[in-house]
Amino acid sequence: MGYNDTEHIEISVEILYETNDAFRVTDGAATEWVPKSQMTDTDFKEGDHVTIEIPEWLALEKGFI
Repeated sequence: MGYNDTEHIEISVEILYETNDAFRVTDGAATEWVPKSQMTDTDFKEGDHVTIEIPEWLALEKGFI
């Protein structure tokens, strides 16, 4: 399978902080802001431990993979 912008991956994270446009999340190794516009689901609140789905390119850029 070729690499493209539409490939998504799942990452287990804790929601640390929320703004109107993004979540501050940590997977235990990396802590980054993830834009809500790049997430398939945004029905989370601070303190939740959830699995988010984001584009693979973004996960690479943010250091999650």
